[in-house]
Amino acid sequence: MFDAAAQCRVRLEAPMFYVILALCVVACAVVIGRYFAARARFVEQAIDDAVARSLLKSSTMVELRDLRELNGVMRNLLIDLVENEDPALPSVDRLSATEKKRLLSAREQRRLEIYNEAVFVLLQTAETQASTKDQAADPR
Repeated sequence: MFDAAAQCRVRLEAPMFYVILALCVVACAVVIGRYFAARARFVEQAIDDAVARSLLKSSTMVELRDLRELNGVMRNLLIDLVENEDPALPSVDRLSATEKKRLLSAREQRRLEIYNEAVFVLLQTAETQASTKDQAADPR
């Protein structure tokens, strides 16, 4: 009878050993898989950073940044023009002659300031484009 109990215990211990071994193998596979996945994400991030650095140095990206800045400046000039010509000013009928004259003078002065600023921006843009073309034509 004692032999039967010992044999039964041996039969139970053998399959339990294989179950524990299988669980260890599964746990190791999960850990190794996560390690390689994290490593792959790190490599992808390094590649993305390298591509971003090379794009920052490219002439088209530099030109695109300059155009965005110029676009913002021109947009601000247009907003200034619209604000200067705003028809929602106080009723001109109620103003005295000196106030009308002062209002029209201030409006004309602001219009000249905006015009001069626009001319300056356009001249600066033309100079920048000319120097960019010279640099493109003369690669060193």
